[in-house]
Amino acid sequence: MRSKFKKILGRNNQGFTLIETLVAITILLIGVLGPMTTATRGITDGFYAQNQLIGTYLAQEGLDLMGTQIQNNYANRVAFLNALDACLAAPYCGTGNLAVSDQVIFSSCSALNNCQIAYDSNIHFYKQYDSASAINFSGPIFTRTLSVVSLTPTEALLKSVVTWTDKTKAESVSLYRYVFDRS
Repeated sequence: MRSKFKKILGRNNQGFTLIETLVAITILLIGVLGPMTTATRGITDGFYAQNQLIGTYLAQEGLDLMGTQIQNNYANRVAFLNALDACLAAPYCGTGNLAVSDQVIFSSCSALNNCQIAYDSNIHFYKQYDSASAINFSGPIFTRTLSVVSLTPTEALLKSVVTWTDKTKAESVSLYRYVFDRS
């Protein structure tokens, strides 16, 4: 039976030809590279979304810190923008090192690197980035700038901007809140 089959085809079929092998490899590569490309893209998009979420949380935290200061000013019956002078006078201010104490001190950022925040892997907290002890920090370095714009004597606009570099592209999140003097 086998000899009749060989005679019908007219040749000896003992292996694959080079063309059949190349076609099989091409099909295999397409089947493997497609899911690998999708997985790589998913991981990249996940890191982008993670940084976007962290940036949004840090910007919200900046607004909350300024809002808490204003609430404390109401409770202590002082001017509603008291202790936010650095944020009014300078184009932007920062919060200093929040991990050290519970009291927030708003200070002018003479340079943007004074407003840098990064993840400290020792205490598992985002805090002011210190290049001298950079060994404890991991992940991207975020820059948070806060500002207060006095619109009227009883109204102000709080602004929190967080910027970072995602690969080579600059990203940012800006959040705003209006506050009013209720005294």
